[in-house]
Amino acid sequence: MIRKFRTLTYSFVLAAGLFALSGSALYVYSTQSTLPSHVTVGEWQVGGMTYAAFKSELNQRVSKLSAAPVLLLSSQPVIPNKQLTLGELGVHYSADSIAQALSPLVEGSPLTRLKARFALRGMQLPLEASVSAEQLNAKVQAAWKELYAQKPVSAKRVLKAQDQIDYTPEISVLRVNTKELAEELQAIASLLNGSPPAEPIQLSLPLYELRPSVTVASLKQQGIDGKIAEFTTSFPPSGEGRIHNIRATAATIQDYVMAPGETFDYSKVIAETEAKVGYKEAPVILNGTLVPGIGGGICQVSTTLYNAALRSGLQIVERRNHSLPVSYVPLGQDATFANGYINFKFRNNTGSYLWIRTETTDKAVTVKLFGHLTPGITYDIDSKIVETIQPSVNYVNNPSLNPGAERPISPGKAGYKVETYRIKRENGTVVSRELISKDTYSPVPAVVAANRGDAKPDPRTPAAPKQPVIEDGVMSYVTPEDLGL
Repeated sequence: MIRKFRTLTYSFVLAAGLFALSGSALYVYSTQSTLPSHVTVGEWQVGGMTYAAFKSELNQRVSKLSAAPVLLLSSQPVIPNKQLTLGELGVHYSADSIAQALSPLVEGSPLTRLKARFALRGMQLPLEASVSAEQLNAKVQAAWKELYAQKPVSAKRVLKAQDQIDYTPEISVLRVNTKELAEELQAIASLLNGSPPAEPIQLSLPLYELRPSVTVASLKQQGIDGKIAEFTTSFPPSGEGRIHNIRATAATIQDYVMAPGETFDYSKVIAETEAKVGYKEAPVILNGTLVPGIGGGICQVSTTLYNAALRSGLQIVERRNHSLPVSYVPLGQDATFANGYINFKFRNNTGSYLWIRTETTDKAVTVKLFGHLTPGITYDIDSKIVETIQPSVNYVNNPSLNPGAERPISPGKAGYKVETYRIKRENGTVVSRELISKDTYSPVPAVVAANRGDAKPDPRTPAAPKQPVIEDGVMSYVTPEDLGL
């Protein structure tokens, strides 16, 4: 019995000793400063290295990889070859992630470190590479600065003799395909497996042609194939200010292109012209009277454009006649403008794009509209006076006259009511007659001096309009009070 007890005691002591010895061995194993055996980073055997030595050499290898030269070979003689490094081209390696993956070997409790050593034995850790697209783009543009200084040039629609439409071809430029280059760099960097190359890496520089957004093909797709209508209005020798205003406004709408369904807004043309070059002094119309002002002549352009639009079959959205007849078009065929009150708008209802061209001389302005020409379709405009309005008489008190005497100062002018029709013909045959507008032109009152014996206004003088409206200009030097209104 005693012998049996001693045997059990010896066995327990032996087991305890073995356990203690084993625990000591595990503790020693868990606290080793070297990496577990057979651990590799790419093709680099790192097992047995101290963690500190590994981190140091890893950083050195990453630095050497980043400094690895890449010779980019161009297939175009005008584009030079360039030698840059992987790092300059935006290649980055995951050194920090590998160091972090191995950090449990030297950090934490002995049990944590022991588990990590067992888990990482024989582990193959990839040194993963990534490419920064932003850095690559910036470096490529800096390296081929001359190439990127070249910009694509859009194609242009031009007008030849006899109003024939032609095109100036677009000019494309070469660019480096950085997306494709990034993919090639990613593949090369991954194949290195953490080992810097012995020789420079050679890659063909991927190129592509950058075209402008406007090409001859895109212009032709707009369907502008000929002149639809043309209209010219003439003016007598005018002051420098009026000619400037007409030229400047016509220049703003030069080469204006309208998409199908788009509405042309003349107020935007006036605002753009005023902002770009400004308007000069020229007479304007204030409440039916010609007075000094700024911008006189702008309605000659709107009127000319209006007549071209009418003869193109375009939909007139907004338009008003002048308060007074104008000399350069028949009654009923003018289009005035008063900022904030009267505008001119029309819609492109042709189903294809519309191209506006203008020509201005010292005596005339011309508007030409180009688009899809429907064979056999033409438009005529017919304006008829349906009523003549006799002028009223404005009496001005003149005490120097004999009592009751009167003396004519100006005879006045008649006003008119006019109806305008657009007649559509197909191969010469009338197919429709459309009422376009009913317009009223105010008469110009006769002015008569009279001695009525007092200074009160003559009751026979009609009241002036309350709201001052400036037509055919943007500003008046004269106020309604100056006119006695």
